[in-house]
Amino acid sequence: MRVRDIMVLAAELVGRRDLADFTAGRSGADAGAMQRERELLLRCYNLTENEIALDYLPLKMRECFVSEGEIAYASLAGVPAEILAVRGEFGQKLAFTAEEKGIRVRAGKAEVEYSRRPRVKGEEDKPECAAADGGRLLALGTACEYALMSGMTEEAALLDKRYRDALACACRTHGGRFRLRRWI
Repeated sequence: MRVRDIMVLAAELVGRRDLADFTAGRSGADAGAMQRERELLLRCYNLTENEIALDYLPLKMRECFVSEGEIAYASLAGVPAEILAVRGEFGQKLAFTAEEKGIRVRAGKAEVEYSRRPRVKGEEDKPECAAADGGRLLALGTACEYALMSGMTEEAALLDKRYRDALACACRTHGGRFRLRRWI
């Protein structure tokens, strides 16, 4: 499944069949306005995937390094959001300090476990998170964001409920962290 497929599902969830057809490449009515709507839908997708990855279902990575006392963030394959653990050669946890330019850790072999930010996607890219459900979770979140940005508040409220329920279910099955909202 590609991001474009999720965008088509999201447009259908919002009730925008014209936008779904345009995004899928089946229609070309008022191409300028539809292109702007499609770009907004893609922005909503990227916001949703970022929210899911940073707040609920982290994208975890592990990488091994030979450290001389510091591991630069630039040497990591992904953009780190949070350093979860640093382990030594035999799996023991090592003390570390996350600093401005990198991770300060003792010299030697080290395995860094971290959660990362998802890349900004284009329509032809594949999703990085929550794709096991056929894109439903991402489509619901994208549709909710789109409805909110388009001023469709009633639809946004209904979609938000469905999105939160799907998110809670995904967190239960995939071991994510789901916190209920609390109002003070």
